[in-house]
Amino acid sequence: MNSGKKQKEKQGEGRYSSENKTESRREVLKAILLAAFVVGAMAVVRFSPLREYANPSNFDQLRVRLSEFHAWAPIVFLVGGAVAITLGAPRSIVSILGGMAFGFLAGTSLALGASLLGSIVIFLLARWLGRSFFKHRVGKYLKTIRGLGQVDGFLLVVLLRQLPLTCMLVNVLIGLTSVSTGVFFLGSIVGLLPEAAIFSLFGSSVRQGFILRVSIATFLLILLVIVIRLYYKRSSLAGKLARGFGKDSA
Repeated sequence: MNSGKKQKEKQGEGRYSSENKTESRREVLKAILLAAFVVGAMAVVRFSPLREYANPSNFDQLRVRLSEFHAWAPIVFLVGGAVAITLGAPRSIVSILGGMAFGFLAGTSLALGASLLGSIVIFLLARWLGRSFFKHRVGKYLKTIRGLGQVDGFLLVVLLRQLPLTCMLVNVLIGLTSVSTGVFFLGSIVGLLPEAAIFSLFGSSVRQGFILRVSIATFLLILLVIVIRLYYKRSSLAGKLARGFGKDSA
């Protein structure tokens, strides 16, 4: 009886380990496919006739429209990006456009600023105006967070930013917790900066150094996915959070 039970436990552990390895490979493959898609899109812009539209001296709708605002162009992009993110636009798209329009450093800063500005709006709305409204719609996700017990707010914000959840959902969830505005802001900077930098680097590749910048951005994207995956496997808190949201979203 005991030997049979132990054998079943070993088989279960082996199956769990095999599933973990398969899932890890799948995550890395997703990162590679995402990088390949972005690289392909950048290559089309860089090496096809569409390159003319990515040249600042030619007809580029984004830059032409921004140039009309002269010194106000960064502010216009910042506010426009924040509005787009507030309405549900992917942060990665805003980061790529920031890199294309302003270059890597300025593009990263503006994309990060737009993400923070758009996020803080939803965070404050959830906290001040719509607790009952939002809670009714995200109750199952909020239950997962509360089931973790006492958790450091900064770490919670950073970890939630790494999950495959929409920016709006994360902002609403944190707004319904006791996390302070300052902690939300700092945790969001740490959680959002890597993505903003990587995709801004992708976008800036159409301006100069295409092969070098795309290669670096691709490497960093894959590395980021691997590091996040390893951390979620080794951290009990992160693992519980990921499993909880996985069950709730299924």
